[in-house]
Amino acid sequence: MARGVSKELENEVRTLLEQLVYAEPGSFLTSSLGQGSLELDAMRYLEDIGALERSSSAAFRLTAQGREYWEKLTAPRWYWFRRNWFAASVAGATIVAASVSAGANIANLV
Repeated sequence: MARGVSKELENEVRTLLEQLVYAEPGSFLTSSLGQGSLELDAMRYLEDIGALERSSSAAFRLTAQGREYWEKLTAPRWYWFRRNWFAASVAGATIVAASVSAGANIANLV
């Protein structure tokens, strides 16, 4: 989440995203004047970052960017790895090669 976002707002954003991610396809999240200000702020925040799209005056739908944002919030390591798999595999291969080389050098000394 962005810096300066309160813990309550962060929790509400996660709750709204969870509702939409696990909802039936084609589901909408509706806003009304009777809702709490925290829930409305969370909806506005998600709309500002592109996670929600306003389909009518009071209905929001989850976008592809919103689903990706949900993955980033719930599984940040897996999210990073999927986007940096090549760099991670090069780093892993380098570590393995260095370990094998160090082991061979130690074996030569003995």
